[in-house]
Amino acid sequence: MTTAPAALHHPHHRARRGFLYTRTGVWTVRIVTFVVLIAAWELYASGVSRALFAPPSAIVESIVELAIVDRSLWGALAISIGALFVGFGLAVVVGVAIGLIMGRFRAVEYVLDPYVSFLYALPSIALIPLLVIWFGIDTELRLALVFLAGVFPVIINTMAGVKNVDSELIDVGRVACASERQMVITVVLPAALPFIFAGVRVALSQALVGVIVAEMTAIITGLGGMIIRFANFFQTANLFVPILAIMVVSITLTTLIRRLERRLMPWDHRHTDEEAA
Repeated sequence: MTTAPAALHHPHHRARRGFLYTRTGVWTVRIVTFVVLIAAWELYASGVSRALFAPPSAIVESIVELAIVDRSLWGALAISIGALFVGFGLAVVVGVAIGLIMGRFRAVEYVLDPYVSFLYALPSIALIPLLVIWFGIDTELRLALVFLAGVFPVIINTMAGVKNVDSELIDVGRVACASERQMVITVVLPAALPFIFAGVRVALSQALVGVIVAEMTAIITGLGGMIIRFANFFQTANLFVPILAIMVVSITLTTLIRRLERRLMPWDHRHTDEEAA
């Protein structure tokens, strides 16, 4: 009987990953691509009007002006983030609670599901005139729009997570004579966490859109208000500053949510695989 060469089983002869599949290689490609993109942008923008296409050098000057010299960026950022945190926090709490109830009780699902589906499919911007009548042009309008934009993805994903809990886990809880409260806390919620966090990530992007839309269309304050004011005067370089601030806020909050997800779900191997990649 033939056997495989011993060299094939030696750990030093295992296939090595290519440079592009290592962490160093990935970041090298990202940095080189970014530098090439910025250089091409700068060269192209130097031949056109700054009112149409501002070069990166002018955007950097605007960042210094708005963030360091007059510091108007920080006031607008605080207004937008404050409304986002409050509205998004309420959306997550209410969405998880309603999703749990809909997932655990079929009668509640039958009653609420048509309304949840209808409101989720309805663009939130269509409700702005009605919300202005109800809440006026103030902080309440911004909070309402953020809440409506974020609550339905959390409801739908939480309900899906609850309904997809392994039936064997439910049977174990019933054999142990667990109450409904104990069942939800110790069995249903931990098993549904991947679905819940998927809904939270979707809700975050929707909530961020909601707060910016409210500021651009009705309130004209915060980062959305800055975008409208700079666009009205064709200040393209300044216009990129609040856009970049929105991007940084989105990336930061998404990273924090992923870290919280890893902390609450240490058993989930997906995060280990992502870090290894």
